Parts: sequence; structure tokens; C-alpha cells
Amino acid sequence: MKVVLDIETVMMPKDEWAKMAGVSLVLPQDLLEVAEGSQQDKDYDKSAFDGTYSRIICIGLVLLTDSLDPQGAIAWYGSNERELLRLFWEKIGHVRPSLYITHNGLGFDLPFIKKRSIIHQVKPTVEISLAKFRTEPIYDTLAVWSNWESRGWVKLNVLARALNVETKSGSGKQVGEMWDKGQGKEIAEYCLQDTYVTYACYSRMVYRQPLSREVVLFHRELIEVA
Repeated sequence: MKVVLDIETVMMPKDEWAKMAGVSLVLPQDLLEVAEGSQQDKDYDKSAFDGTYSRIICIGLVLLTDSLDPQGAIAWYGSNERELLRLFWEKIGHVRPSLYITHNGLGFDLPFIKKRSIIHQVKPTVEISLAKFRTEPIYDTLAVWSNWESRGWVKLNVLARALNVETKSGSGKQVGEMWDKGQGKEIAEYCLQDTYVTYACYSRMVYRQPLSREVVLFHRELIEVA
């Protein structure tokens, strides 16, 4: 069994970040206008990529056989991060994937999941090696495409266009806005679209023709975890 993995995250409020980071806000009386462009502002923006500060609101998986036949897709979404992680690890423990297919999963998704699991004391059901410079048990399309050189990193949409496959339906920056509007289900759909694009890129990189999104995501579950 192989799985394609993607997560969606949101940042903690700026005042909570400042408290955790141990810094004083430049303009504590106006948290929304903290010296835009300042070093503090840049540090806060960077926290979006760190599981120390930000949290997971959606985890998406596409399930595939070893020969890449679709076996369904699932996305857990909602505000109960601990339960999201528990359900994710329960599923992973059940299917025991031989390969995790991601785009920047080594640099972002899997380390993020690991940190949040420790914070919530949700013990992983399997150990996933995050060792670099190899393609198993994690095939990271970003790392492989760039030959592990950060100067060659490309966004998923760029890689999709280069490989002539379907592109993303939006951008990660929109997730926070969608979350604020209560659009959890839409975020789950967006997350699964990202997993499909990652699957399509992977297929092309191993010299296979990807199946259509309608086929790969036909049997999908969107599970809200409140």
C-alpha cells in the first residue's frame, strides 16, 4: 500500500505566538498592525511553517495499491487537532504504507505532524524515517525533482505545469481565510486536490500516466472532527 499525504495548517494568533516565543510585540495595543515588514513580522510569518507554533486543521490521504490503483481517499478536518492526529495514526497503523508520497513532506508535512503529535501526546502507530537523500519510505517530489538542492525547489503548481498534469485549485495562503469563514469542508476538498496533484506528479516522475482526478478521488470521505 502507498499513500499520498498532505496537510493544511493555520497560524496561532500573533499575541499567542509572541507569548510562546518570549518576545514583546512592537505595538501591543494594535496586534493587527505590528510594524509590517519588521523582523518581528517576518519571524511571525515564518512560524506558519513550524509545528511548534502553528496547528493542523486538515490531513488528507489518497490510498493506492503498490501498482498505483486507487483505493479511496480520506480527509479529516476540524478544530480538534488531537483527534485529527489520532485518526490519522490509526489509519496509518491499519494500512501500514510501504511508501509515503508527498511534495515537501520531508521538510514540512511529516516533521509538522511529528511535532504536533508530541505536543498532543498522540503516539505514532508506526515509525516513519525522515532520513534525506533517499526515495523510501518517503518519495518527496520536491526533493527528488531538485536533486536535494534547495536552489532547485519548485512549488507544486510549477512542477505540475512542467509535467503537464492538473494543477492546484488554490493556494495555501487562502486556507487561513477559509478557516476564519468556517469553510472546513472546502479546505478538505482543497487538501485532497493537492494530494491528487502530488499523485499525478509522482506518476509522471516514475514514467506512468496518471489517472484522472475523478477516478483517483471518486471514493472519498470528508470527516469533520470537532
